[in-house]
Amino acid sequence: MQKEMAVEYNQRGVDAVAAGSYDKALIEFQKSLRLNTSIDNQKGIAVNLLNLGRLYLLINRFDDAKVVFDKTIRTGIGLNDQVILSEGYASLGRYYYLAGNNKDAIDILEKALYIDRKEGYSAIGSRLNIMGMAYIGSNRLEDAEKTFNDALKSNKGYGMEADTADSFRGLGDVSAKKEDYKRAMELYENALEMDKKSGQGVHIAIDLYALGIVSLKENAAEKALDFFLRAYAVNLSRGDAKMALKNLDNIIEIYTRSKDKNSVEIYSSEREKLLNKERDYKK
Repeated sequence: MQKEMAVEYNQRGVDAVAAGSYDKALIEFQKSLRLNTSIDNQKGIAVNLLNLGRLYLLINRFDDAKVVFDKTIRTGIGLNDQVILSEGYASLGRYYYLAGNNKDAIDILEKALYIDRKEGYSAIGSRLNIMGMAYIGSNRLEDAEKTFNDALKSNKGYGMEADTADSFRGLGDVSAKKEDYKRAMELYENALEMDKKSGQGVHIAIDLYALGIVSLKENAAEKALDFFLRAYAVNLSRGDAKMALKNLDNIIEIYTRSKDKNSVEIYSSEREKLLNKERDYKK
């Protein structure tokens, strides 16, 4: 009974993360972890730790994420569970990448990839996507491009739509870094199409924002404005105030340059309301 309840709490947490309800997700994952711990369900504990760590990364509790990922890996070693180990190494690699430690990120991701290749797991492309971002962070653009192309091939082969979109977006980032904005635009459009297929709201907003930035690089301000407005609408509907504000900054800047005072006033007012709402929420 307790094991089934733990599974239910964990699923509630997963659903809450997908809905952007991070406070609720934290409560549900912790409830599941307590139940699994009370019956010494090591596999359940490892799954809870993975989910908690990934949530901690989303809410910028990086130190807490590192602690639970280390525990996950130790548990995976104790269980000799290759899936848990692969996921643990991959998640720790993502932590290192987000923390700006690209070298350790690449080294740890190699451990996850070794397991995935040996066991024939479908997550290879996902690991390669993170590794590609770490290469970009290290300004190793050729390595990044090769890695994303390998990821793209793997993700397409396994029919992983969301990860395929990530590969396209990563290749777009490489092209943008190389100032090949036309190619970057094509790749971001590919990512957007894939993300719409899989209904990845957060990634749709990222794609639209990236398309807006590239459009600005090509001096296509009107085109950029359309992308930023669409990204703003997606972020606002998802409750992602941070990204919504980021888009608003670009929207206001474009309207300011075009001397559209009325639109500047409208969106500046929206920005102030959103900022006040964020301040009230943090209190």
